[in-house]
Amino acid sequence: MSAREIVAEVLRRWAAQDVESAFEFVADDVVYVLNIDEDLAPFAGITYGREAMMAAFYQMIEQYDYLKWEQAIVGAEGDVVRVQTQFRFHHRRTGTDLEGSMRTVITMRDGMMVRCEEFLDRGMVEAFMRLAQQREAANQIVQPPQIPPRRSPKEETRVPVRMTADVPDKEALEKGPGEGCDEERCDS
Repeated sequence: MSAREIVAEVLRRWAAQDVESAFEFVADDVVYVLNIDEDLAPFAGITYGREAMMAAFYQMIEQYDYLKWEQAIVGAEGDVVRVQTQFRFHHRRTGTDLEGSMRTVITMRDGMMVRCEEFLDRGMVEAFMRLAQQREAANQIVQPPQIPPRRSPKEETRVPVRMTADVPDKEALEKGPGEGCDEERCDS
């Protein structure tokens, strides 16, 4: 497999949050760099080694729900693969969301990831992390939503949903009431 193909497989597995499987292609001596202040998150800064990187990834998915995670390989030259990610994270304890994009540069050697560097809008991410820390310190913690108990199929009653598209067209709106647009369908 080429470096690009391996990275595509790692991304597919990470998108499913299958950490163990995603790390099948990570070297024991990998260097992981998340370019934000390491004092703001336990998974930030520079991490050395496969086990430490895996622990950092587990910390990420413990603290954040991934509401949006869209990755695309935007370049591959030899052993270096570049990825762009659009994301939206939900901080579980404070209920705050962070949305943005990041670039990842992955270096492969002999079919194994030896370096992974992630670049984000550092100012935005660090401000978000400080906000989350302040909310946690002030005990502004949100409770996870209660999931209603599942009903048995016998208890379920289906009410048909009716959707309509009874919206006046542009011509009717321009004519106004009495000229192809009645009082109920056109708000003047």
